Amino acid sequence: MVALFLVLHGKAYYIAAIYPTLLAGGAVAVEAWIAKPRLRWTAIGIVGGAGALSMPFVLPILSPDQTVAYSRALGSSPSSYGVERIPQGVLPQHLADMFGWREMAAKVAGVYQALPPAERVKAVFFGRNYGEAAAIDVYGPALHGPPAISGHNNYFLWGPKGHDGSVVIIVGGDRARLSKVFGSIEIAGRIDSRFALPNETNIPIYVLREPREPLSALWPTLKHYE
Repeated sequence: MVALFLVLHGKAYYIAAIYPTLLAGGAVAVEAWIAKPRLRWTAIGIVGGAGALSMPFVLPILSPDQTVAYSRALGSSPSSYGVERIPQGVLPQHLADMFGWREMAAKVAGVYQALPPAERVKAVFFGRNYGEAAAIDVYGPALHGPPAISGHNNYFLWGPKGHDGSVVIIVGGDRARLSKVFGSIEIAGRIDSRFALPNETNIPIYVLREPREPLSALWPTLKHYE
């Protein structure tokens, strides 16, 4: 399976379930190979040293700025160990993904609250991915934000939840593609988080109106599984 995923350029976590077995088996083998106590302590020192050196890359034990400086001091970059095949920011993806969600939810809630009452009743947030939609679902209620839907993964199965698409709030996206679906596109805000991933920061918040077809008819085309 490892060879298969390497050939197919699979992601490291696809076969994560087998890692504990491999680690246990490898530990038993190494123990048998290194019989002398001195060699064992040397091996422990090497493993412990390497682990301590790489710990700031996998655990949030330093501040964001310290993590960036530490990475640069070692000549490393987030692109060398990013999980997804997307542009990386100043932090590795698993750390960068911890930033920007509350700020995004707050700004989306602000846009939602600024809508006229008649539009606010109909408005819905459409997440380009489950992370955006989930951020609105988790942080939005306390901020009096909009309901959230998405065509990504399991969110697609939950459907448009009765929304007709007459007023849609979306973060980012290709404006040319959006104009094919909506007659009115208004920039109502902007997302900016220094440490978030590039695809989740420095992007506009759009309010979309005048749908060219009902959201229920458009929904099958929004299915996005990955």
